[in-house]
Amino acid sequence: MSDEFEQQEWVKLGVAAALSRQYGEDQRNFLEMLADMLSSAMPGEVEIKRRGGLFSKKTLQSVTIVLGDQRYTMEDPGYGSLHASRTKIVRGIALKTEAMEVPDWLESLGASLEEKMRVSSTAREALSRLLGPPI
Repeated sequence: MSDEFEQQEWVKLGVAAALSRQYGEDQRNFLEMLADMLSSAMPGEVEIKRRGGLFSKKTLQSVTIVLGDQRYTMEDPGYGSLHASRTKIVRGIALKTEAMEVPDWLESLGASLEEKMRVSSTAREALSRLLGPPI
């Protein structure tokens, strides 16, 4: 099965490249797509925060996922570009949080997701469906 997994075109392209392509196509809706993709691929492992009140539309504020010893967070401040950060976690304690440019964050997240897909068939199938065919 690993050989079959490795032969899929979007795996060869890389998860980071596929995510970067989607981010480049539509930055404003990217966060919603990312939240849907991650929560489908890894249900229960993704924290999604929304903002909005009783009389206003709820919008996605942030998406957070822990993969290995890294916690990845992407936030929409409501204006301007998205904010991305990565936090090093050791034995449940956040040691260092670094702000990152979105392309660098996507590359790091993509590498962590690829590793997760190698060991989780559920994540592999969900990401395969959501990332779709490569360019």
